[in-house]
Amino acid sequence: MKYLCLFLPFLFLTACTDSTSEQQLYGSWQGHEWLIGEQAAERDATQVTFRFTPEGQYTAAFGAQSEAGTYRLEGDKLYTDAEGQAQKMVKIRLTAPDTLRMDMNRAGTEEVLVLVKE
Repeated sequence: MKYLCLFLPFLFLTACTDSTSEQQLYGSWQGHEWLIGEQAAERDATQVTFRFTPEGQYTAAFGAQSEAGTYRLEGDKLYTDAEGQAQKMVKIRLTAPDTLRMDMNRAGTEEVLVLVKE
């Protein structure tokens, strides 16, 4: 019985963790909101698009800039390997079935990009 008291908090914590499955990531996503710190960024989030395929491929665009490559999901971390670029990692979570939040760190500045499923 005393071990049950030790186990229950662990069970509660694991049950409450956000985990995004690859199937939830598949499809096209459009930028909705971009925050720097906790302030609205002067970037147009609607210019950001992502597409994730079941085969582990992705494409991304921000205005005239674009990239393509492979991705993998490990827990709440999304790793992307774009052709000719260094690997990138962002923390992600679904805040609703059609809303994806990407927590990023750009040179020590926290940024959040919120995307909605198309």
